[in-house]
Formats: sequence, structure tokens, C-alpha cells
Amino acid sequence: MTKKMIMLPLLAASVSLFFTGCEGKLVEKVDLIPQAQSVTIGNGSFPLQELRSMQVPPEWNETAKAFTELVQKTTGVSLTISDIDAPLSLVKNDKLTEEAYTLEIERGRIVLEANDAQGISNALATLHQLILTAKDNKLPIINIQDKPRFGYRGLMLDCSRHFWTVDELKETLSQMAFFKLNKLQMHLTDNNAWRLAMDQYPELTAKGTYYSDFPDLSGKYYSTNDLKEIVKYAQALGIEIIPEVDLPGHAIALLAAMPQLSCKGGTFEAYPEELPLNQRKRGNENMLCIGNPESIRFAQEVVDALIQIFPSKYIHLGGDEVPTAIWEKCPKCQALYKKEGMKEPGELQDYFTRKMSEYIRSKGKIMVGWDEINDRHAATPEDMLTVWRDNGLKAQKAALERGIPVVMCPQHGCYLDWGYAGNSTRKVYEWDPVTSQVTPEQEALVKGGQGALWTERVATQDRVEWMLYPRLAALSEVFWTNASKRNWDDFYRRITDFYPVMRKMGINFYEDDALNEKEFAPTQEKPMLIRPASIDTNIPLNSPYHPEYAFDGKTNTFFWGGSTINPSHYFTVILTEPAKISDIEIITGDSKDYITKADLLISEDGNKFNKVGTFDELGQAKAHVGGKPVKAVKIQVTGNHTCWPIIKEIILK
Repeated sequence: MTKKMIMLPLLAASVSLFFTGCEGKLVEKVDLIPQAQSVTIGNGSFPLQELRSMQVPPEWNETAKAFTELVQKTTGVSLTISDIDAPLSLVKNDKLTEEAYTLEIERGRIVLEANDAQGISNALATLHQLILTAKDNKLPIINIQDKPRFGYRGLMLDCSRHFWTVDELKETLSQMAFFKLNKLQMHLTDNNAWRLAMDQYPELTAKGTYYSDFPDLSGKYYSTNDLKEIVKYAQALGIEIIPEVDLPGHAIALLAAMPQLSCKGGTFEAYPEELPLNQRKRGNENMLCIGNPESIRFAQEVVDALIQIFPSKYIHLGGDEVPTAIWEKCPKCQALYKKEGMKEPGELQDYFTRKMSEYIRSKGKIMVGWDEINDRHAATPEDMLTVWRDNGLKAQKAALERGIPVVMCPQHGCYLDWGYAGNSTRKVYEWDPVTSQVTPEQEALVKGGQGALWTERVATQDRVEWMLYPRLAALSEVFWTNASKRNWDDFYRRITDFYPVMRKMGINFYEDDALNEKEFAPTQEKPMLIRPASIDTNIPLNSPYHPEYAFDGKTNTFFWGGSTINPSHYFTVILTEPAKISDIEIITGDSKDYITKADLLISEDGNKFNKVGTFDELGQAKAHVGGKPVKAVKIQVTGNHTCWPIIKEIILK
């Protein structure tokens, strides 16, 4: 009796081992974003139900803890952290290069190896994706060898124009880590707000975030403890937070608190993006007085404060779009101008740039600036540039010729505040930081790139994610995977398959009906209208973005007006013959260039119009008209807009 009882479990185990050993490949391929360098799939599988604990070296406890929380939230898998043998082991491997990792899934065991916290975070991101895409609650037997193409794979998020809470930033960081991005540049100050609290200058946040007409938007900033909490969370995910304080321009919010640092003094007021342009005060005086030594001293104090909070080796001091007209009439600036033997007004900014670069280097850090700081060669090879203007080619060439490292962030390809019509997911994916003009000797100076999300008209976390994804996922592969291994058709398949994955991650992504389209390029020839009709509009033309593009049946083409619009403007489609219409939908731009203050009108005879809808805050209008005969559809603008309007399509059903 005893012998039989012993033999039956042994027999059962043998049968189980036999069938497991005979199990073929669970899958023929795995979908990862970004794709890994080397993936080998073997026979067999690892049941997710066995994934209950993980062995972690003490130095990676915070990374492991962040992972367990994310996995629990998104997959329901509950993991405990242990210092003893467990089904999942994180192992330090000194032979692996920076940020590289290996992932090995065997029967009954998963082993992740890396040399640093960033590498193990990358490995955990891959495991997270495998769990979210698991077939039949099983992981494949697999070996992955992987490392990034670039060391700088980032996102710039504008925290000044609209404010993002600590919890919202954590959400953004967890999404970035999921796609193996490793740098977040926080744009902390601008004309709109000074979000950086400094103990010695409480007025900076008191006055620099105060709007008399917008109390609900006022008083939002980051305390030192807030920022340290964000930094700690980012470090656990393998992400470096790079602070940006934009100087010497974009400083209205600063001057609202410290007008003594301006050229003229007096009263300044920070303004939210919600305030109309014609109500913003002294917007052309948004720069520090360079002739005042206190401006340099204050900027140095800002650097000191940033160093106390952010362990990053980079300090970003902005330096973009600095006008010089006020400097040209300022006695203090002109005295410095003559003393230093300057020959053009922009050299006053160069003076500031050089002083701050020297100071930041003296602190063991690297100054980063937008590419304007190299316009007159103020930047040095010991600094770094964020290249942003146009397609980036001119500024990249100028920097690399002088041996200056660059992070590529050009408007064409990386500006994610541009709508999907202007920077489509495909355009983003097919862009590359290493342009054709970069020589083999210069390639090492291209440190990587980043997407940029300016938030003039992005006011919610949902909208942040909607603008970022899927384009930031596309950029993650550009930065991670060698160009020779990238293929749009393959990425198109993977990103659409990842829609359910992003939903599980809680990402509010943009579902683009023109995802597979290349960038829209208007031509001099007008397109055919989708129905016999004519168009009447008094919105100035931005040639060759013809009005006909708004009624050609394609949402990836668009009419783009040539000026800002106000209540005098309209756009009307007049059908040749009335048609029975059940529903109307109008889609305007999906970025800064959408129409939000307008009515949707229809007419049965082309003369008398009735209002059937209004445009929402996302630039769309819909109306159910129930089969009425419609001769004309009109967009009547009802308020001032600061944008040049885009109308993607007027859809009649």
C-alpha cells in the first residue's frame, strides 16, 4: 500500500515532465516595443501562476518594488520580494555594458541580468511586456540579449504652461519606463509660471504662479520635497530627471516676483495660456537684464538649488527665443556691451551663456541649452545642445563641426505638441537622429534624442497621453534599435497589436485612422471634393493648403489657414444639390491649431442658417440632423483664436 502511494506521485511527475519536455514552442515570435536586439524562442513555457516571488540584490530593491506595484496594477500578478531563491531572480552581471540586459525564461525559472539599475529596469520592462502579451497565461521559453542604441532616450514635458501633479508625473514616468525611455526633461519655468520653489525666494512661486483672473490655476508649483519624491521614483525606474529653468528669456513669471532683474523695472504679471494674447502684459520684455550683475548671481543660485535636488549630471538652462530689443535700449546692458567690445546684440546672451557654462562646470555638471546658444559659438564641446528648430539639420551640422554633443529634438519628427496631421506616427518612426550629413567620426557626438510636448493647449493628463502615444512609443524604438533593423510595416503591426496592452497600462492613446499614411504634403493642384460642392471662406489661405482638403474625404489631409481667426471668420461647404444628411462631424486640428470657439450651422437653401452644434475643447463638432435636406454646412467662428486653424475634414453621413 505504501509503495503504491509513493509510486503514483512519481509516475504523475514523470508524465508531467514528459509532456512538458515534448511541448513545442508556445509562440513563434514575441512582440516588444522597442524590439530587442536578439530573441531566441525555445520549446516549452513558464506558467504565470508560478510567478509569485522574486529574488533581488538589496541595491535594486526600489526598482523591484516599483515593478511589483506596476505589474500588480496592470496584470494582476502579485509578486513578493525576497533575498532567497525564487522563480524570478535579478542578478548583477559586471560584464554587461551600461543599460544592457539579458532575460532568460526557462522551465520553472526566470533570470534577468544587468550591470546597473537602468539595465535591470530595461529587463523588467521587457518582462512586463511579455506578461501583458502572454498567451494562455504562459510565458514562452526564451532568451533575450539586448542593449540600447543611444544612451539618451528622452521626453521633454512642459510643466510651466500647465502643471502636472506628482502623481501625474509618476504615471508619465511609469509609461516611459515601459517603453525603455530613460530621460525626462522637466521644463519648470517659462513666461507662464515659475514652478520651482526656492526657500530663499518664496515670492517666486507666490507671484510667479498667481493669476488674478484664474484663481483655480494659481498657486501650483513643486516644493523641494515634491521634486525629490519625483526624482526618487524616476531613479527606481531607471530614469534620470533633467531640470530645465529657461533663462535668460521666457522669464515673465520670474520678473513678476523679481522685477529688479528686468531692464526697465515696474510691474510684471505671469499669465496662463488661457489668457487671450491681447490681455498679456509686457510679453516682449521677457528677458533678464544682462547688464545687471544680480541677474548672473541669481541664475547661479538657481543652479545651486537644482543641484541640491537633482542628481542629474545635466542642468538645462534653456536659452531659446531671446529677443534683444529691450537690451539695445537698456543703459546697463549697453554699458556691458561696450565694455566687452561686443559687435551685435545677441552677444549679450552669449555673455550670460558663457558665465553660466563656467559656473555649472565648476559644480561638476554639464550645461545643456537649446540650439540657439551656439548661434554665435557661445557653446563649447563641454556643453550639450538640444537641437529643435525646423528639421534640426542646420543646428546639428553647426554643433558637430565644433565638436559639441547634441540631443536631437527637431520640430519635424519630435515635437509631439504638433498634431498627428503635422507629425504623424509614421513620420516620427521614419525619422532618425543620425542624419545623412553626420560623418562616422561625428556619430558619437549624437547622444540620442527626445520627444517634446509643449503644453499651451494640453491641460489634462489624458490629453498628455493622447498627444504622446503612440508616437512616443515609435520614438522609443528609434532611440533603442539600430536603424538597419527598423521596419515601419513591422512596427505598424506591433503597435496596433499593442493597443490592448496600452489600455491595460491605462494609457489614453490616440487611435489614428491615418496611422499608416506618410506625412501629408499639399500640392499646388487642388484636390477633388468628395461630393459635388463649392467652398466659401474668408479665412486667409496658407498656400498650398487649399480649402478643398477639408472636404476631400481624407482625414490625413487638411486645410490650414494663413492667419489667426476671430468671430468675423467662417468656412462654408455649399453642396451643388441638397442632400438628406443624418449626421455631421467636423474634425479640426489635433494640436495647437484646432478650432474651439465656433458654431456648427446648416442651411436647407444655402441662405438661411440654423445652429445645430458647437465645437468642443478638442476642436470637434458633431450634430445629428435626422435625415434633413442640407444644402450648406458652415463653421462660424465665435471667439478669438491664437492659432492658424486646421480643418481636417467635414464629414457628412
